[in-house]
Amino acid sequence: MKIAVVALLGLATVLSLIAQPADPVIDQVKTFMNSNQYEKAVDLLEKAVAAKPNDATRHFWLARAYVAAAPDAGMFSMMSLGRKVGNEFATAVKLDPNYIEARLGLLDFDLMAPGLMGGGVDKAREQAGEIRKRDALAGHRAFAKIAAKNKDINAERAEYVAAVRENPNSPQAHYWYGTFLLLTEKNYKASGEEFEAALRVHVNYMPAYFQIGHLAALSGANLAQGEGALQKYLAYKPVDDDPPLYRAHYWLGRIYEKQGKKADSRAQFQAALRLRPGDKEVNEALKRAP
Repeated sequence: MKIAVVALLGLATVLSLIAQPADPVIDQVKTFMNSNQYEKAVDLLEKAVAAKPNDATRHFWLARAYVAAAPDAGMFSMMSLGRKVGNEFATAVKLDPNYIEARLGLLDFDLMAPGLMGGGVDKAREQAGEIRKRDALAGHRAFAKIAAKNKDINAERAEYVAAVRENPNSPQAHYWYGTFLLLTEKNYKASGEEFEAALRVHVNYMPAYFQIGHLAALSGANLAQGEGALQKYLAYKPVDDDPPLYRAHYWLGRIYEKQGKKADSRAQFQAALRLRPGDKEVNEALKRAP
């Protein structure tokens, strides 16, 4: 049970959002969540949802805040939070049936949560079908998630290949396929080609620069290119679910490690911790620095 709820943390980093109308509450929530202040985010959003119960976006973000808060809760509280996550995503979808990001969140919940908490693969497939009706590209991503859950790499790859084939001028299609190649298949050459393709389509598609730096840090190749890409990304203000700046600092620090620039790597890890206090992976990296 605990593992299933904690696994929902993946929602906080994998959803691809379309910009929503400005809401100062959501802006404050993002600030809290980016600095690990999840309880403050939950408290603010619970009040905000009570004030505007028909606001689908606030329900969506409340679900995400519950996800982020789950690891700090006890077993009973985690079970309760898990049900709240599903309810909030479902409410967002009910209020706005075309809210693709909320449907993706509900799909991820269905894949991660056990049946007694309202999840299940059959529900996820139903949700993926609804997503595909509304957005073919997002539909490929939805079915790729299901394939990943089933450990069917061939089916997962096929969804991303189809997404690129059907949407060759979508930087996002190339980006998600490249990310799959990078993280799942460890095919560094092919993933780099996809990120470059994304930039040929849209030279200012900033998440691709982040991943080029990420790729360099993992592969140890093209370190200068990766360094430049991450420096470019760090001059940018991420929106919605673009990779957070603290991760860019972290991967740039890893590149400097590989280049033997110990002082520079330490400075980047420290910058990451200022943005994301207490991050375990960054703390571990900082211990390696002089």
